[in-house]
Amino acid sequence: MPSKKRKKRNSSGKSSDQSWSKLQKQRGPSDDSVSDVDINCDILISEVLSQSNAVLYESVHDICDLNKSVFDDHAVSVQPKQSAGMADVKSASVSTSEQPTNLDILNYLKGLGGRLDSVEKRIESIDNRVSNFDKEVKRIWVALDDKVKRVDDRVSRIEDKVDGADIGAALLQEKVQGLEKERDTLRSDISYLKSQSMRNNLVFTGVPESLSSGHEAAEVTERKLRAHLHEALHLTKEMADSVRLERVHRSPGSATAGKVRPIVAKFTFFKDRETVRRRWKELEGTSYSVFEQFPPEVVAKRRKLLPQLKEEKRKGRRAYLAYDTLYVDGKAIHA
Repeated sequence: MPSKKRKKRNSSGKSSDQSWSKLQKQRGPSDDSVSDVDINCDILISEVLSQSNAVLYESVHDICDLNKSVFDDHAVSVQPKQSAGMADVKSASVSTSEQPTNLDILNYLKGLGGRLDSVEKRIESIDNRVSNFDKEVKRIWVALDDKVKRVDDRVSRIEDKVDGADIGAALLQEKVQGLEKERDTLRSDISYLKSQSMRNNLVFTGVPESLSSGHEAAEVTERKLRAHLHEALHLTKEMADSVRLERVHRSPGSATAGKVRPIVAKFTFFKDRETVRRRWKELEGTSYSVFEQFPPEVVAKRRKLLPQLKEEKRKGRRAYLAYDTLYVDGKAIHA
């Protein structure tokens, strides 16, 4: 009996020991396991913090400064505990200063939340600015498009006007050329009419002029001219007196001492004029001369042709001037 009781006691003691050990094992993790769990939790929190900082801040320097500020604040908060003077408390504070507490993490997360809110507000303001800028750009684009269209319309109208002006200018140029031709024709016609009005005129140079009265009368000039025809050109007295003259006068201008003005005589008949003109050789070697009267335009052309006339005569060719044209061996040369 006593042996059975002992066995029961022993068995009950073993069972109680086993149950006690089981209860001890189920009571909770040891200190080492707790430290491992804290380390793992801290590692996960640091990773979360680093990822959140990478999202919120663009540069690595901002992340480092932020972590440094958090941990420095935590270290400063822990330093008063180190002044307690106890070795265990000091070692515990040193161990806890290396890793942030849950309160620090909550504060840090609150700060992150505030910064996220400010970032969201900034993003909203930027979105509003971008939308306003987009509206302004669209409005400016519409205004520019309208202006470009108006400018294109104006340019097209101006181009049409320029084309019309070019056509009008070409027509005007043709008209101007035609008018210039008509002007030249009219000038030549007027010169011809003038020359025809002077067709019966001869100019006599070298005939003395009397300046006793200050101005020589036409009757005196005619009497001197008839005497000149008889004496210088060797016409008979009867012929010199019978030549009919419509008008005899000195060339325009005032009489001056030492200068003899030529006599302009208008013959009634062209035949009488030619009779007198053909006797011009009688005046060679004297101070007298006789020539036809022409308009100033014809005189200028004859002066240009005169050197060529002398050159052609020097070469022995038959050359002479008729009106404003030089004839050399029957070929006409115009000035």
